[in-house]
Amino acid sequence: MGRLFWEAIQRSTTGPIMAEEKFETELLPSVLASVQAKYKIEADPDEPVMADPDMADAVFQAGMELLLELGLYCQDTKRIIKFTEEEIKEAIATARHEVTFGQGRDEIRLTPRAPGDAKHPYCWPPAGTITRDVDIYRAHALTVVREPTCDGVFPLPLFGVGKTKNIAETPAHTLVCLTEARIMNDVATWAGRPGLFFGIPMSATTPITLMSTFNSGLYNKYNCTLPVQILMDMRVNYDRFNLTFFAEQQGLEPWMSSSPTLYAYLTGPEQGAIEIIAHTLGMLAYSGGTLTQGMSVSVHGVYSGNDITWSNSAAALAAEQNLRLPWLTMGGTADPSGPMSDSSWYGTAVCIINACISGMEATWLSGGSTGLEARWAGELSRAAAALSPREGIEIIKKANAAECAPAPPAATIDKLYDMSTLRPIPEFVDHYKKFTRIFKEWGLDYPSWDD
Repeated sequence: MGRLFWEAIQRSTTGPIMAEEKFETELLPSVLASVQAKYKIEADPDEPVMADPDMADAVFQAGMELLLELGLYCQDTKRIIKFTEEEIKEAIATARHEVTFGQGRDEIRLTPRAPGDAKHPYCWPPAGTITRDVDIYRAHALTVVREPTCDGVFPLPLFGVGKTKNIAETPAHTLVCLTEARIMNDVATWAGRPGLFFGIPMSATTPITLMSTFNSGLYNKYNCTLPVQILMDMRVNYDRFNLTFFAEQQGLEPWMSSSPTLYAYLTGPEQGAIEIIAHTLGMLAYSGGTLTQGMSVSVHGVYSGNDITWSNSAAALAAEQNLRLPWLTMGGTADPSGPMSDSSWYGTAVCIINACISGMEATWLSGGSTGLEARWAGELSRAAAALSPREGIEIIKKANAAECAPAPPAATIDKLYDMSTLRPIPEFVDHYKKFTRIFKEWGLDYPSWDD
């Protein structure tokens, strides 16, 4: 945990008192607008990526100032937890810059990489699907973990197990998360990859469920991280601190994550990037974590578009230049049209290339919840790793401008895979090959893309 962990708890009882609504609707927007103007951070709406090193440093300084001016709002005590600049700089100076996950041949070590680095970002696709049917969930997961370019997975949340709903704060919640963990371990073993990294327990949302699941040993310090992430718009609560302390006791890697919502209290991608940095510095102070996830989403639930990718790249480049923490962002776009949608495959490419040219070390939820989508994300990550920012931006613009075929009705896995062999049907393979040909024409290549 962070050096300021106990100080943060004490300050949560002594800091300035403020109504949460005032913090959220008055103080936050005011300070955000002030630091954005001070550091002259402006996005070009026609540019999908922020690749300016000087602006990246400005984003970092603005994020630092946002945390120092605003502090973290503790929902339990209605008080503001403040830090000094010296304290945050010490947290940065003592931060770890490498982290290892997995075991055996599936062990992976995340180390800093710069834009254009030939070392590829790791790809962690989603495993499973949002359902109560454990057989369907297991089939999805198995198609993914069998893919050689799958470096780890993030299990999608189960809605329940059969007739048992996933009800937070009840034993059913723990039952569902334990079922998720058993399935992940089972499919990894069946695929000959028992040392695979499983990300975070996605079916869990409460501390008691998270702690119970880790106590089972199914998720542990080798194959999973424990979420201690900050809450939306600079807020924390005692759950964050309890989870951080549990992670310290169990030797678990804290999962630091920031997902600001644009166009609620944040006016645009500039403020999204600034807030991601402020969130990261706050989490670093109380958790002492290493692995950091930063991504923006619009208030409409959209994970794509120039504003989103600009914000994600700006935060990542700011962190690469000033923090050098293992950094990741979303490696796909949520597309209700499903795996046969052109926009989904172009969207994955944009996310992966953005990660490569912005100095990120990994992507999560990369591709989609079928093996072929995971393959595409993993291969693309390797093919695009050494692109310069200029080269990557050119390809991203082509992908954004590409004409998409009308999306067919969303297909279930039994329509995309032969369920007896779990091999993709020819039509799905043809869809994959269509995109390997397109991106090969645009200058990317991977050995398996040869026809």
